[in-house]
Amino acid sequence: MRRSPNPSKTVSIHQVEQMIRDTETPEHSMSQQIVEKLESKSVPPQKPIFTRRVGVIAAALVAFCVSLTPVMAQAIERLSLLEYINPFAKEMKVNPNEKADTIYVQGSDGNKKFHSGMIRFDDIEDQEFKSQLQKVWNEIFPQGEGINDVVMYEYKPDTFHIEARNENRSIEFDQGKWYYAQQTIGEEQVPDAAKDAADQAFHKVGDFKESERSVSQMVLRPDQNPVYKFVYHTHEGSILIDVQKNTNQITRIVAFPLSDQLNQLDDKNKYHDLVEKTKAIELDMIHEETVKQAKAWMNLDLADYNVSKLESRFDTLTFTKAGSPDVTALFTSKGTIYSIKIELKQLSEKGTD
Repeated sequence: MRRSPNPSKTVSIHQVEQMIRDTETPEHSMSQQIVEKLESKSVPPQKPIFTRRVGVIAAALVAFCVSLTPVMAQAIERLSLLEYINPFAKEMKVNPNEKADTIYVQGSDGNKKFHSGMIRFDDIEDQEFKSQLQKVWNEIFPQGEGINDVVMYEYKPDTFHIEARNENRSIEFDQGKWYYAQQTIGEEQVPDAAKDAADQAFHKVGDFKESERSVSQMVLRPDQNPVYKFVYHTHEGSILIDVQKNTNQITRIVAFPLSDQLNQLDDKNKYHDLVEKTKAIELDMIHEETVKQAKAWMNLDLADYNVSKLESRFDTLTFTKAGSPDVTALFTSKGTIYSIKIELKQLSEKGTD
């Protein structure tokens, strides 16, 4: 890659962290927020030169997102994704291409450090590679839409997260393995049984007389049923409900009207007061409340799970049980639960459903 004549934007590490955290949806893609930040500072197009190696990297990434034919699988198995990802990512980090939009952070030591970068698919000049990559993408998403961008960020030294995406679909990779994909869907594509399950869960959360339901995304993970992501818009705030396809299991509820809505507080004293009250809540009390709420909302029995407060957050419980995915719950300064989520990524890692 050639060095960009345009200096990359430098922001503080706190700005980047805030960019990542400032979202209404806890599961909201971190890389999507980085994409928005990168696109907000995009520069006029310049003609770059990309090597075949970059093409091979992206092709390998996308190829792992689909149930491959035996011939394709054998070919892909001969590639080590990390063998391609790490050299590519390190090259972007040290010497970004003219067309690779990047963000750097400045830590407390004052040193400038690479954080993230984005490359547009159209910038690849290797036409043979592009046609092969598009062929694989079409096999995954046969709707006719192509890849727009490849995004990456470094979340710890020399460890990179990568996402291939367009406006309606995306596939995310960690350490060379895909673990999360999403696509835009219409409500008419969602089975009635899944809608009924979401509606029942919504009514269990509370009595919200004015509401409007929407579902526009389906999430896929390896070795799992897809998950439909419902949003119920009310005058008091949004309620998010995830329903697994076929099983109709509720896998997540986030009820923002029940939260303290700390992200909307401008009064620092009130914010601090609510945080301190939340920290002071005893584990035994909030444990009991969460077990009741999980059973009522999601028919999820947490009675024999081990429970602990998450050290990195003041408002989060983690429930663990051997052989089962973790469950996390968020609570308020009043000791009420407003979010319960099954950590489905762990199911993918175990290769179970």
